[in-house]
Formats: sequence, structure tokens, C-alpha cells
Amino acid sequence: MEEISLFFTEYKRVSIAVHVFAVVVGMGSALFSDALFNRFIVDFRIDKAEHRVFLVFSRVIWVSLFFMVISGLAIFMSDVHLYSSSDKFLAKMTIVFFIIMNGFFFKICIDPSLKKINFSDINSHHKYVKIRKLSFAFGAISVVSWLSACALALYKGSQFSYGSILMAYIIFVLIGVVCSQIMEKMVVRRAVENR
Repeated sequence: MEEISLFFTEYKRVSIAVHVFAVVVGMGSALFSDALFNRFIVDFRIDKAEHRVFLVFSRVIWVSLFFMVISGLAIFMSDVHLYSSSDKFLAKMTIVFFIIMNGFFFKICIDPSLKKINFSDINSHHKYVKIRKLSFAFGAISVVSWLSACALALYKGSQFSYGSILMAYIIFVLIGVVCSQIMEKMVVRRAVENR
């Protein structure tokens, strides 16, 4: 075990550099993807070309997540005792887990129907209306999660507990989801007016 730890310690700087780079690229791609979503729905639909753009960003995000997890494990293995007792590191990796789950459920539940979303449909029981609302919510969770992971990756302090970090994260996620649903209603209102 000590030999393994020494191996990862030797390359710790490389692991940290890869980890920070993956977080920044992943976060940038997620934020840019969300910004493009808001730009693309100006005409109240997502066409095939726009959907292909999202697929490219999706691949970049998944590759970034892969390198985040691998480099995160390498950092962890460089000093298991230190990082297993680091609230900040454990909170960041928990948030990365939530990013992965959010991305997975978006891919399964939302992505196949993204091109079929009708922004002028106000029937709350319609399948694609629920998907539309979920797409906004997933986007908000993604933005908050990536910003949180990036902040924890770059933050040098360690005075906050695991519980307090996650509590703050959950509060920001809830605020983000509420704001996303307000934005969804505003977009729908404009779509109905322009119908």
C-alpha cells in the first residue's frame, strides 16, 4: 500500500493539474451549453443542427468527468489518510457524483425528446411539457453543481464541514431549480404570445 501511495505522490502535481483542468473544461462546457440552450430557444424550438451542437458539448463534458474522476482517485491515493478526512475533498467528489447522475438522467430522460419540445404548449399533463420543465431543472442543477465543484477545486481553505458544504450546495440547487422554472414559464409565455 505504501508503494502505491508513493507512486501517486510522485505524480500528484500532474494529477492536480489534470483534475483542475478537467473541472474548468467541464464547467466551461456545461455553462456554454446552457447559454446556447437559452440562445437556441429564441425561436422556441431545438432543431437537428442545434441538437448536434449539444451532443458535441455533451461528449466534452463526459470526457472531462472521466478525467476528473480518474485524477481525483489518483489524488486520493497519494494520501488516503489525509483525503479521507478532508471534508472539502469528500464534498467535491460527492458533488461530482451528483453531476454524473444529473448527466446520466438528462441523457436518458431528456435528450431523446429535446427536438420534440413545444415551447408554446401549455397543457401541463402533456409528456413533452413535463420534459421541457425537467430540461430547465436539469440545466440549473448542472450549472450549480459545476460551479460548486470548481469553487471547491480552487478554494484553498478547509474550515467548512462536509455537512455544511453539502447543505449550502443543496440550498443553491433548490434556488437554481426554482429560478429555472420561473425562466421556463417566461419562455412559454413569450412562445404563446408569438404563436
